[in-house]
Amino acid sequence: MTRSSRQGFSLLEVLLATSILIGSSIVLVELVTIGNRHASSARELSKSQLICQSKLNEILAHAAPIAQVRPTPSEEDPRWVVWIDLVPTVHEGLVALEVNAAYEPTPKKQRSRCTLVRWVRDPKGLNKTHPQGPVPETPASDGAIARGPAP
Repeated sequence: MTRSSRQGFSLLEVLLATSILIGSSIVLVELVTIGNRHASSARELSKSQLICQSKLNEILAHAAPIAQVRPTPSEEDPRWVVWIDLVPTVHEGLVALEVNAAYEPTPKKQRSRCTLVRWVRDPKGLNKTHPQGPVPETPASDGAIARGPAP
């Protein structure tokens, strides 16, 4: 009894095709999950940069004072914290104004932090002399932007 023509697929071929389909579906679902995670992280970083830039613009427009501010919830969204530091520079009469923003979904756990730096005139004469030399730049995490005029 020899068969010269096949009438359909064998059980082994069906099982193999099904396992390939399931395996590729699992891989695609994992890729979608990773993509969503990265998109969410990019949205958070973009919002932290926008909050930093808005706060820096407020200060430069004299709508807010140039003063150190401890981490406080943002006015736009309380899940975001904003803080301001004044760092002495080697140049008399100038300070580095650091505006920071970070997403804080739970207390004391920050993500998507951004820091913007701008040199401004010293508002209260804090920087008469700085004997240590240049203030080292601190690297910003999560691809944050650091800006300031050239000395």
